[in-house]
Amino acid sequence: MSDVDRPQLGLVLSGGGAKGAYQVGVLQALQELGVGVDMVAGTSIGALNGAVLACAPSYAEGVERLRELWLSLADESPLQANVPAYVALLAAAGLAMNRPMAEALTQIVALQGKNDGALPGLQALDELRDPALLSDKPLQRLFDEYVDLERLAHGPPLYVAVYESRGAFLDALRCLAAEAGVADTPPSRFVHVQSLPANERRNVLLASAAIPLLYKARRIKERRYSDGGQGGWRKSHGNTPITPLLDAGCRQLIVTHLSDGSLWNRNDFDATVIEIRPESRIVAEDGVMAGARATLGFNRSNITRLINLGHEDTLRCVGRVVRTARGRQALQRMEESRSEAVRVEEAADARLAEALSRLR
Repeated sequence: MSDVDRPQLGLVLSGGGAKGAYQVGVLQALQELGVGVDMVAGTSIGALNGAVLACAPSYAEGVERLRELWLSLADESPLQANVPAYVALLAAAGLAMNRPMAEALTQIVALQGKNDGALPGLQALDELRDPALLSDKPLQRLFDEYVDLERLAHGPPLYVAVYESRGAFLDALRCLAAEAGVADTPPSRFVHVQSLPANERRNVLLASAAIPLLYKARRIKERRYSDGGQGGWRKSHGNTPITPLLDAGCRQLIVTHLSDGSLWNRNDFDATVIEIRPESRIVAEDGVMAGARATLGFNRSNITRLINLGHEDTLRCVGRVVRTARGRQALQRMEESRSEAVRVEEAADARLAEALSRLR
């Protein structure tokens, strides 16, 4: 089958902070298997991985640049404290503790659905609408080093998920409510990066990676957006952004997961989907904070482990599909060759019969 005739293959890169190293191994294995990707959709760290891949001159170079990027993260963590936010957070916490818990909860609930407004007793936090505990300057430096926005404009289609923020604390409260089964979070917004004006592409990619409370939301026109993984929380629809690829006409997709036991379900979509789920636990530890430590685990041992895990899982999962498909193609070619041989033989017999009839 020629590249022109081959159905387009989409790649979905979910979010998960430092666990995004797993996707480097996935992409290395896809390259080794000769699997070409036509369009990419990503959330959070998956959006940044997708941007590095989409702006590279070739798929192979994109994979190599991603490996280089992640090994540099292993040597120098992008996590840098945002000291003013810590001060504001401590001040606000002190004010809030002087009020009964019931009153504080009432204030939070009253804020739901509003775009602006202060919480009485939390004025310090309202002045710092997004109390980002981490500075995004290291992330911006890495972005500018590894993402060529000019090349990105001419690369394969890239879609990212962003989530309209109502303030970091309210966003977190909504996610907690969804986790508890009270109510789902609003859907994420999916953006085709190359369709944006040049000056907005960088901003939307950084917005997708803005984990609430850790990084500040980014303003895009009159609204503020943060980590797209928050949308449709209960089924991980924002964190696993297959929807924009389906809307673009893609019906064959590879989906990567960065969480153990993700509730995302491929049967919710009308498409042929290969899921790459971690065979071993992606969160290596146990405990209440294990997931958070894995998300922020920008160290060499964790990154190397995850790259190797993604590589092994992909060779096992996608490799099986590729071998089956290539086996079928080989059988089809053999059948076509046999049919052609029969046709040639029949034509030769017909010519021989005609020649013999002339001799009579």
